Amino acid sequence: MHDRNIPVRRLKQNPATGKWEEAVAKPLFISGPIPLPWVEQAAQLPGKAFVLGIGLWWLHGMARDAEVKLTKRLLQTFNVSRDAAADGLSRLEKAGLVQVKRAPGKRPSVRIVKEP
Repeated sequence: MHDRNIPVRRLKQNPATGKWEEAVAKPLFISGPIPLPWVEQAAQLPGKAFVLGIGLWWLHGMARDAEVKLTKRLLQTFNVSRDAAADGLSRLEKAGLVQVKRAPGKRPSVRIVKEP
């Protein structure tokens, strides 16, 4: 079973009553600002490169770190296959939008170039 299909109850304490109540899950979001020239350049790339790029900005915003790992969750959330991710990553890298560190048997580490 996929983790997203497992029902999870999130609770928060009501400060007024002190009782635990079910918390509404907040929707995911992409943290910005994302430079428009970056988006324009990525949007011109073929395949899933643009979708992968937006996913990398999502990871970048969550991690609050300059370098992020290409995760399985990113690929599932943005509906990108492993082959499309490898192709998109190389296209983004050739366009100068990201820098990639690859190591055998490990996920690629990606650094977004904010001013291509």
